[in-house]
Amino acid sequence: MKTIYLNEFLTLAEQLNFSTAAKKLGITLPTLSRHIKQMEEELGVPLFTRTTQKIELTPYGLAYISHANVILESERAFSKKAEQISRDTASRLAVGVCGFPHYYGIISLLADFKKHCPEAVIDVSMEPFDNTTAELQSGRLDAAFIHDAGDLEDQYIMVPFHEDYLSVTLPASHRLASAPCVHLADLKDETFFLRHKEGSSMNQLEREALCSAGLSPRLSSDRGTRDDSAINRGKRISLVKLGLANKLRSNPNVAIVPVEPRIHVDLYLVYPKKKKLPAVVKEFVRYTAENRFM
Repeated sequence: MKTIYLNEFLTLAEQLNFSTAAKKLGITLPTLSRHIKQMEEELGVPLFTRTTQKIELTPYGLAYISHANVILESERAFSKKAEQISRDTASRLAVGVCGFPHYYGIISLLADFKKHCPEAVIDVSMEPFDNTTAELQSGRLDAAFIHDAGDLEDQYIMVPFHEDYLSVTLPASHRLASAPCVHLADLKDETFFLRHKEGSSMNQLEREALCSAGLSPRLSSDRGTRDDSAINRGKRISLVKLGLANKLRSNPNVAIVPVEPRIHVDLYLVYPKKKKLPAVVKEFVRYTAENRFM
């Protein structure tokens, strides 16, 4: 049954006059009469008694008033909810972040953007690099802050956000712990702990950095885990980006030493090239470009 018929029924039940009800509803008298007849046929009971002088509600009509009001109220509630969902969807911003957002100023940027664009509904997801790129391709993320692990330019628009580069973590007792910088070739006899999962893009980047320096490094047997304490248990060293390096600086057992020449893994805000951006995402991209931390 069409819900518009319910409103017509309630108006007629209030007015008890076809002509007055039709005028109030802005429809013709034959149209109202036809709709009420269709309702009665569908329900299988008479809603009104009709005489030449007047109409009255039948017991069925009286009972149906409360049901009609409930249905219309439910319809209005759903319409209101649907409008809210549409507004939220239009202003939704799903952003992915790959590790240590505080150290790169991403949290501050998102908070400032919320002030700049109060209607924005911001969802933040923290995932490893490869998971984040998969979420971007699926459309579950609108944009993401990720480090350049190579080949991103083929599929993504890349907005520079923060310069980043690899450092090495060394045991505090290491012979190079107090050096102002270190060349990877100086570490040819060391055992390396690779933090990222074997086969991942960041793991491949680390391996390529070591190979480019002419190293064929011994690798720690516990590579692929994310347990920071592994760095401190033995003589292993690790390549780390700025976020983790800053986190570890307060650890007295670890020394953070810059690598020369620098191996850049700069942080970008990226989104798929072929994606049509909603207005709120376009504004976030523009805002990020103007407030980047490079």
